[in-house]
Amino acid sequence: MASISNSEYRLAQRTDGGPFAALLLLDEFGLPTNIQDEVVEVEAYYSDTQVPDGVPIGMKPWIRIMSIATNLITIWPVQQRHGHRDYGKPLFDNIDRLCLVDRVDGPYKLPMTIEDLDELLESLPTGFYKDWRLGLGLRWEFRSIITTIAEMSDITTVCFHGPANYPGTDRVESPIYCLGMNTFNRLRKEITAAAGRHQRAARKEKAAICHNSLLHRVLPQQFGLRRFSLPQDALADLTAHSHGQVMLTKRDQRAAVTLVQEHAGALVKTEPAALLRLKQDIELVTLRELIERCTELLVVSTPEPKWQDFLSTNPFILTMAFHYPVIKIRDQPYVGGKLHTGQGGSYSDFLMAAASTNNLALVEIKKPGIPLLSSKYRGVYPPSGELSAAVAQVVAQRAEFQASFKHVGTELDRQGYRPHSIACVVIIGLKPTEDEKNQGFEQYRHSLQGVHVVTFDELVERLQSLYDLLASGAGSPVTTLQDDEAPF
Repeated sequence: MASISNSEYRLAQRTDGGPFAALLLLDEFGLPTNIQDEVVEVEAYYSDTQVPDGVPIGMKPWIRIMSIATNLITIWPVQQRHGHRDYGKPLFDNIDRLCLVDRVDGPYKLPMTIEDLDELLESLPTGFYKDWRLGLGLRWEFRSIITTIAEMSDITTVCFHGPANYPGTDRVESPIYCLGMNTFNRLRKEITAAAGRHQRAARKEKAAICHNSLLHRVLPQQFGLRRFSLPQDALADLTAHSHGQVMLTKRDQRAAVTLVQEHAGALVKTEPAALLRLKQDIELVTLRELIERCTELLVVSTPEPKWQDFLSTNPFILTMAFHYPVIKIRDQPYVGGKLHTGQGGSYSDFLMAAASTNNLALVEIKKPGIPLLSSKYRGVYPPSGELSAAVAQVVAQRAEFQASFKHVGTELDRQGYRPHSIACVVIIGLKPTEDEKNQGFEQYRHSLQGVHVVTFDELVERLQSLYDLLASGAGSPVTTLQDDEAPF
């Protein structure tokens, strides 16, 4: 047996003959008339309770719900259930009326009886209620059209118009929202389709839940586990109508990543270009994020441990300090120097290796706020004590490491890493901005043998250059980063 709505059920249970309706016939001056030839407008009134004898139409408890002229129908959608706290009040807050302009196939016929009113309502467009006893206006499943327009607080009327009289597009003429019937019909069909998809999906999910709980859990060998599945084209429809504004929770974001990972094999075959564009987009977004976070850390007060943690989590940034592909082996490696008592010993900040030759490299980092140069001396700016000490420190670490490698580097040797010519990198300070100071800094760091000095802001500049390169070629396939170099 087909289900019926609550309104229909309540109507079927009534024994008092209600609800009740009455028509008020008006002449061209808006005055009541009983002469049919003088009628130019008819107002329909409603009451959910018996109206005492002698009460004029239009007075309480009568509620106006409709007005019909030959070229315009006006509907006042109100709460029509007596006893409801909002009885007689508009259903859609500030929007108190819906209008339908004259039809393409001729003028509206003015109803002279309740039977005429019923006949007129049957001719209303699909999507409208057609029985005054159950309420008037848009059907419940399409209420989101009106509630959405109601978000514009200055709108009080929605006017449905056809192309014959309003050839233009939908528009707002406050306090009226003019909604074309073509737009209304399109929205109505899309809402109906969406509701149908969700209902089918809900039925399948309910069936799967019951199957897994009642059958699979009890007899797993006989009844296999049912998997949940999305409705066909659900993701495509969601993104097609969202215009890039789909909001995802963290759980949804993780699920989206998992979906791509699980279907990567199929995507490579069916959507290779799209998958490549996705890889490029991820690289760009990740680089952009790294650049922003690095820039935030460039302030001189940023302590060394904060940079240590950041570079440890994002080792790709360290590769910007080298002129060749490298990989990170470990943080704070022990390089040797302990006494027989177990005391002492040297530790670097990072141990790296060339990706192609496996030759090892040590990276020592300091703070961005460390000055690189001392005071001017006989026309030149010598390196600061902190910079010289940092260089001396990494040189000493290299010597310790090379001397102790056969003891401390046994595992590294088994993995194929070699200490043939250990490279040294010092990341320290910010580039001088004055020409004379910059000259002194460049002369000093290029005089060093086997030690490469890089400033923190130079790392950011190299990241930015890579980002610009990738962004300029984002529209076409490009060869970017190797798997072991990727910033993600």
